[in-house]
Amino acid sequence: MLYRLKVVFVDNKELEWENTEKHGFSDDLELFEITTAGEIIVVPLKQIKYISCDSKIFQK
Repeated sequence: MLYRLKVVFVDNKELEWENTEKHGFSDDLELFEITTAGEIIVVPLKQIKYISCDSKIFQK
């Protein structure tokens, strides 16, 4: 299942992915990992202000 994920950084820049497969935190809680259909993105957690996920994936 693909879903939309939006990341807002501390400098107020935003990135949005429409084809996210999964996302989560690294084991040491220092990195945020995003896997899309075409790439893997790793962002230091200190650079992120907040994360927003498309709520449709949680519908029953």
